[in-house]
Amino acid sequence: MQTRQLTQLMLRLIKWLTHPIVVFVFLQIVWIAILVLWVFWFLNQQETLAKLGKMIGSSTLFSPATGIFTLVVGCVLLGIILVGTVVLFVFTQIQSSLLNQQKSFVSSVTHELRSPLSSLQLSFETLQKRQLPQLTRDKIFSMVEKDLERLAQLVDRILIAGRLDRGIVDYKKQEEEIPLRDLLLHLSDQSQPLDRHLEQRLSIECSSTMILRSSRLALTLILGNLLENAVKYSPLQSPIHIRVIVKEYEFWIVFQDAGIGLTKAEQRKVFRMFHRSPRAEKQAVRGTGLGLYIVRAITHSLGGRVWVESEGIGKGATFTVALSRECILSY
Repeated sequence: MQTRQLTQLMLRLIKWLTHPIVVFVFLQIVWIAILVLWVFWFLNQQETLAKLGKMIGSSTLFSPATGIFTLVVGCVLLGIILVGTVVLFVFTQIQSSLLNQQKSFVSSVTHELRSPLSSLQLSFETLQKRQLPQLTRDKIFSMVEKDLERLAQLVDRILIAGRLDRGIVDYKKQEEEIPLRDLLLHLSDQSQPLDRHLEQRLSIECSSTMILRSSRLALTLILGNLLENAVKYSPLQSPIHIRVIVKEYEFWIVFQDAGIGLTKAEQRKVFRMFHRSPRAEKQAVRGTGLGLYIVRAITHSLGGRVWVESEGIGKGATFTVALSRECILSY
């Protein structure tokens, strides 16, 4: 038993010593040590270099000015090498991070696709093999419809994320009149597969007479992703509040949950493409890392803004979307 623990300890130590950051820090220490030793050596060899100059018949070859110039040039060259090493390391780490995020994205998308596909397969097999009452058949068809809608949403997110990344989506050409409360209720119904009791813990503070002129697809993606995010990252039966606040020049749609919360560092990263919280991955929370990126990109394309606030881990989060008040036709 002790031998096994010792082996594990040695493996952890080797893994730690070979970590890119540890190797990078060690190399920087070596570079600085070489620079300091070189400076001390050069200063201590001034007299020897002067004698060498006299021996070869040049009294000015190793003058004080020449020595200082040589010292400065040497320090600059070593500094350039040091800076180049740092830049190369930073870019390598960025590429490695992107690669890991993309691997995580592929894995997440595979899982997201498998769930509705498995449900669809089971539903069709049930319909084919059994003679079911009409009421049961209607329920199965309703489940199939929702699964197909989930698949369509996932594919739309992937396609739209790619288009947004290239800046080729314009939602201002797709404007129509949209009852905001009806849209929120529809999105709540779509999120039922994530939580069957969502209707009991979701409160919506929005006038039934509030009509917007905007892109239905854009608002569906923004509000749907924020609602899904609140449901996935908050405990069952915890409250979720959606409220609409009309300001002087804009109106806010606020999503507040009592979920896992965010640190200050996570609040700065949460809208990046492919970003997922390490705690969410440990808890096996479903997601692709595209939802909040799409929210920010589409909100900006509509001329709005979005931000998140959280008091810390375990204290929930509040996402706010602010759009121009000119979108409101009536409220």
